[in-house]
Amino acid sequence: MGHGRAHLESQLKRALAEEIRGLDDPRLFLLTVEGVELSPDGRLLTVYVEAFGEAGEALKALARLSSRLQSALARRVRLRHLPRLEFRPWST
Repeated sequence: MGHGRAHLESQLKRALAEEIRGLDDPRLFLLTVEGVELSPDGRLLTVYVEAFGEAGEALKALARLSSRLQSALARRVRLRHLPRLEFRPWST
């Protein structure tokens, strides 16, 4: 992965973490964005999260809020294509 891609993923991770933290949804309490991975074509952003609680409920909430989070990303990070967000549990 090139330096530019790593920098972009870092920006996307930070922006998403801040947006999720600002949501008023108890299912997302103590949820952490652990990592992101942008597909080679830039059309899919896989977001790895860790939830300290019911992970399944947190993932469902994020899926429902994905269009809102996409819009927030579009306002914060300049991208050629707005990637679709896919949320997955973080596994170590």
